[in-house]
Amino acid sequence: MRISRHLNLERIEQSELMNQTSKKRILVVDDNLPMRSALSETLKFLNYKTVEAENGQQALEIIEKSCSQPETGEEPELALILCDWSMPILDGRGLFNEMKKRNLDIPFVMLSGYMTPAEAEEMTGTGLAGWLQKPADIRQIANLLEKILH
Repeated sequence: MRISRHLNLERIEQSELMNQTSKKRILVVDDNLPMRSALSETLKFLNYKTVEAENGQQALEIIEKSCSQPETGEEPELALILCDWSMPILDGRGLFNEMKKRNLDIPFVMLSGYMTPAEAEEMTGTGLAGWLQKPADIRQIANLLEKILH
């Protein structure tokens, strides 16, 4: 499943959406491989680097490794986490809470087809940088990341 077919990237001028300043690194966490791949492809189109995890536990390992190693220039620190709400092993809320317990301060955006506005508001009150309803439009993603990261 190619994202360009779903988002009509051919009709979108990359320059109107693209992160113009740097290749910041974003962790994409989703148990659904086609969704995770589509999100990564979208972020790359927007000029971000990506790293992927299929669940919250795997993501936590990546986050801790990123935070514990000094930046070498090869792999920049994580600038943001884009995470699915509902996943096996460790879901989005669980990952967010684990990060808070461990004082891992990286902007966190929740992505869900199931999160209610009340749940999103509750999570935002606890430090969530933002949330997107699935399926997220490329412009919604670009605008939210611009607001958080720049």
